Amino acid sequence: WLPAYAPELNPAEQVWNHAKYSDLANFIPEDVEDLRRHVDASIQDQRGQSSLLRSFFKTARLAL
Repeated sequence: WLPAYAPELNPAEQVWNHAKYSDLANFIPEDVEDLRRHVDASIQDQRGQSSLLRSFFKTARLAL
């Protein structure tokens, strides 16, 4: 059983939190396209960091 809304149980929320508060902290985009490029780069960078992605599952307390 899972509650209707539980972002703390969703590892994808951790991906967005990392992008927002780590990779893009204090970032001021020139325009929407600049923001999109930087968000895409952040997500692509995270894809290559298996230990970081595993930590998102540990935070959510979900078994891999």
